[in-house]
Amino acid sequence: MEKIFYTDKRKYVTSEQAVKEILAKFFGFQNACISRTETGKPFLVGIPLFFSVSHTGNALFIAVSDRNVGLDAELLNRQTDYEKILKKFPEEERAVIRSQTDFLRFWTVKESAVKWLGGSLAHDLRYLRYIGGELFYKEVPLPVHITFPHFDGFTLAVCGERDFSSVTPVIIQ
Repeated sequence: MEKIFYTDKRKYVTSEQAVKEILAKFFGFQNACISRTETGKPFLVGIPLFFSVSHTGNALFIAVSDRNVGLDAELLNRQTDYEKILKKFPEEERAVIRSQTDFLRFWTVKESAVKWLGGSLAHDLRYLRYIGGELFYKEVPLPVHITFPHFDGFTLAVCGERDFSSVTPVIIQ
């Protein structure tokens, strides 16, 4: 069971409110309790689902699965001085990143992986490598599927124990 939801983040006071509304409306879990691990990763108390949240601009994306999941989304037209950030990437990645679009794809993969791991970009970015469609952490392949669900105007990356390749975001008005 893999789902991605898309909405305007301005509809909600917090992203937690959006997660709780989705859990109630689409999964029947009323009054969900969200807690955090020691590293800050949010999780559901007593509910057998995992979720990951990403927001960019006014967009809010939420991935839900019965297995651990990490999601990141970026606006395709986001203007970033990616050359500075690229210096922190391994040489193998820098060799294939030739544009802003390439950079955003690698960035979203790495950020979704950090969310899957439950870590932080400050700590984990230097240990992640995305080479030939496979994700490595401290030189060990991660047992995950990396998928790029399509949604107009955005690049999304899902790092999960399930395959999200056929998932189209559900739009919440």
